Formats: sequence, structure tokens, C-alpha cells
Amino acid sequence: MIEDGVYRIPLTLSISLEPQRQVLEEMIVNAQMRVKSFAAKHGWLDLISEPFAEAADIYDSKYDFDRAAIHLMQLPQATQMPEKAVACLENGVLMTVAPHIYSQVYPEGIEANSFEKLMAHEIAHRLHVRILGGNEDAMGPIWFFEGFAIYAASQFENSTLELGDSEIWEVVRGTERIGYEKYAAAFRHFAGKSSNLSDLVKMAGTQDFEAFLRRIDR
Repeated sequence: MIEDGVYRIPLTLSISLEPQRQVLEEMIVNAQMRVKSFAAKHGWLDLISEPFAEAADIYDSKYDFDRAAIHLMQLPQATQMPEKAVACLENGVLMTVAPHIYSQVYPEGIEANSFEKLMAHEIAHRLHVRILGGNEDAMGPIWFFEGFAIYAASQFENSTLELGDSEIWEVVRGTERIGYEKYAAAFRHFAGKSSNLSDLVKMAGTQDFEAFLRRIDR
């Protein structure tokens, strides 16, 4: 443990990334610090008393990341990982592509400290599950659980994207994955309307979620 809620996570790297080890280890620490700050702000510090990851792996190719992720998640070997999938945190392993691969695969996500934000995003998903007592099925629709992680990690923090009312509700009702910047805009819209983020989190997995959103959106 480095400090309460922040841990020194053993890091395995592709050989070509070894010269970056110290920098990458610092980024992992910084990612945890981001989540800790977010958890403290919203009253969830007690939920980070145990580490979210026991190990971290960073790969210098998207292909190697995909193969490792498929194995980690015990998916069929023929599984095709999404083109823009670059990180995950499953079974206690935080896994990502290298920063330069991230920039190539997902250039729209590049901003200040974007790689540590990427890792914070994955850690935030695990925090979200802990808030819900381990019930991943209660995380809500795609836009919400991705929006939560984006919000926690402060991704797209300088985005100028503004959604009109109809566009916000298109995001809320959508079932297919779309651009994360739209998730960020929709989530921040409703977070700004709610007096307590915990209320949004608790309602997201219920049948009354849309009605709840309409009430606070007045």
C-alpha cells in the first residue's frame, strides 16, 4: 500500500516497454489517486479499502492485448474484440495497450493525462460494482455505466460537445454503443441535475430509471 486506497500493483510489460516502466508505474498510481479523489467526494471511500487490481499488464500491440483479454475473460478463442477496446479490469487484472497504441486506436480520447484516465476509467467500473454490492446487473444501461466511469476518471473534461434535449434522450434510450463523448455529455447533464450521485447510481438498474431522470430534468 502506498496510502489508504492506493496500492503498488505489480506490473508486467511487453519487453519493448521496459524503458517506460517507472513512468507507467507512476501512471497506475495516479489512476488510483483519481478514483480515490472521486470516491472521497461522493462518500465512497470505505469502498476502496481493498485494491481493485492485484496485477497490471500492458501490451505493445493491440493483437497481443486482444488475445490476453480473451483469455482473461475466458471468452471463445474465435472472439473478435471491438476495434477500440484498449483496456479492461477483470478477475483482478488491469490490462491495457501501451500509451502509443492507445493514441493510434482511440485518438479522440487523447487529452492531458489521458492514459492514466484510461486506467482510472477501468478502476471506476469496479468501484461502481462495489457501490452496488457486487451486482453488475444493476449498473444500468450502457450510457450510464460508461458515463459513470468517464465522469469518475475526468475524461473529456474539456469537451465542448453540447447535446440538445432530444439528443440527450436519444443517448438515454439507445441500446447500441456510440461515441463516449456523448456518454460523457449525457451523464454530466444528469449529474448536474441530481443533488446526490448515489441516487443516480441506485436508480440506474431499475425499471423506473427513465421516469426518475425525467423528474430531475425539469
